[in-house]
Amino acid sequence: MNNKNKHRENGNPLFGMLGTASTMGMHMVSGPLVGGGLGYLCDIYFFDSYPIGLCIGVVLGVFAGFRNIYIDAQYIQREQKRLDEEKIEYDEENKKNGQ
Repeated sequence: MNNKNKHRENGNPLFGMLGTASTMGMHMVSGPLVGGGLGYLCDIYFFDSYPIGLCIGVVLGVFAGFRNIYIDAQYIQREQKRLDEEKIEYDEENKKNGQ
């Protein structure tokens, strides 16, 4: 489903952006959890170096979370710019039509 259909289903494009913004918090939680879990599993089953792999996994998970937040923030900025341009076009049309 492309973004235009997503916005049309909700009736308001801000709800689609709100959904994107709400995932940003989940990225900060899920990144370190997954990274830490994978680091822990590598420590226990492969390397037998308990705290090192866990710490590396958590750090990499935090970096992955921040990367995903950066990507989501860019998406929100693009969508907000598109919405602003649509509003300006709509206002200019109404001005021309005398409304």
